[in-house]
Amino acid sequence: MDYTLLKELIRYVEEYQKKYSSDKIEEFTIWLNNELFNGKNRVAEATHDELLIAFKLMHLNKELRKKTKSVLSESKISSIDEYSFLLHLSHQDSFRKMELVELHNLEAPTGIEIIKRLLKNGLIEEFPDEEDKRAKRIKIRKKGVEELNGLKPKMDSVFSKFSEPLSLNEKIQISGILNKLID
Repeated sequence: MDYTLLKELIRYVEEYQKKYSSDKIEEFTIWLNNELFNGKNRVAEATHDELLIAFKLMHLNKELRKKTKSVLSESKISSIDEYSFLLHLSHQDSFRKMELVELHNLEAPTGIEIIKRLLKNGLIEEFPDEEDKRAKRIKIRKKGVEELNGLKPKMDSVFSKFSEPLSLNEKIQISGILNKLID
């Protein structure tokens, strides 16, 4: 029997253990994948791969927005961002306006426009911040809770169908990978 492959694998394990203390097979597998496919001779391809990842993430974002648009067209909420604002407000008593905007990684003018639309539709209310008189706080109103409760099952269905091709293990893995990119 030829043990060439096993010898090569042992060489990689030894190299990995010199550099890293982790004994998790998952971390070794990721490292090995990077060693084999993102080596020094693949700088151009690696850059191309990174570009592809960015384009695929943008594509998924657009696809999700498209799929939620039909559900939202039947409501007073016009975007997935507005839905997300209401969802976050439903889990906390109130937020400062800019806290909510920053939580969603939006530019201030965009976030403020979303808040204005929610205020105009009577889904949230605004009140002075007791700690900082310059700041305003917002909270969800009963009408906003009702709107959210009507939308949530439909939106959950869209989100479930969106990730349906993935197994539970794949969902956990991609969530962890995306967390690394977010951090």
